Amino acid sequence: MKIAKNRQELSNCLNSEAPIGFVPTMGALHDGHLSLVQESKSRGLFTVASIFVNPTQFNDPKDFEKYPIDTDADLKKLESVGCDIVFLPDPEDIYSTDEEKQYVHDFGDVETRFEGAFRPGHFKGVGQVVHILFDLVKPNVAFFGQKDFQQLQVIKQLVGQENLPIEIVGMPTVREDDGLAMSSRNRRLNKGQRSEATLLHKALTYSKTSLKRQSFNHIRQEVQSMFADSAELELEYFDIIYPDQFIPADRFHEAKTYHAIISAYAGEIRLIDNMQLA
Repeated sequence: MKIAKNRQELSNCLNSEAPIGFVPTMGALHDGHLSLVQESKSRGLFTVASIFVNPTQFNDPKDFEKYPIDTDADLKKLESVGCDIVFLPDPEDIYSTDEEKQYVHDFGDVETRFEGAFRPGHFKGVGQVVHILFDLVKPNVAFFGQKDFQQLQVIKQLVGQENLPIEIVGMPTVREDDGLAMSSRNRRLNKGQRSEATLLHKALTYSKTSLKRQSFNHIRQEVQSMFADSAELELEYFDIIYPDQFIPADRFHEAKTYHAIISAYAGEIRLIDNMQLA
């Protein structure tokens, strides 16, 4: 496994004629990230992963400061699953000149609703850094976890807007045995918070089993009640949406697709999750 610490080193390493699979990460890797690398390798792709904690997508500076970093452990994990190159740039290398201004995009309503509403500017930062990384790595296929479902829609929109020749693959959320979606933030939870964090998955599961039996407003109210009884978690939002438009859904129709999305705080730690309902 090769390690590239700047643009020039990355360019020197990308001399393979094999198609490239790309897994962009912010480090603090878990099995969810590794599943993306494994999927890329299973497709016979020359696999590049990046580790870059992108400052432009944090609307809360404290969240950026507390983001867990363990690069040595991350590198060992990536090597264990056969990653070919790891790109470890500094912020100055990614945002080195005024050229990054051309990478600022307008994603319309999808960047201002739900995650976008509660984290203003977040998706502009995501789109900016991913576009820069795409231009540097030049992948044929890029892999993203579906846990960050709204982000996945933003990336797909980016590729469409820029007509980039990249296949975007959304991989299923990898969960702990009790249903909690794997996340780098989970390691910051104390014992009580970790125990109650499963409430996000329980709420999503409830919405899936109730989709055809209860009104959507009733499901929304029940989920709010679940969190009202929690001593550790505070619900930020929950909704049932049409995923293609990212707007709240009104009622069940057999011909339509539905997704449930949720965000909650455990103290100052923000957790998100989602589930396809039908």
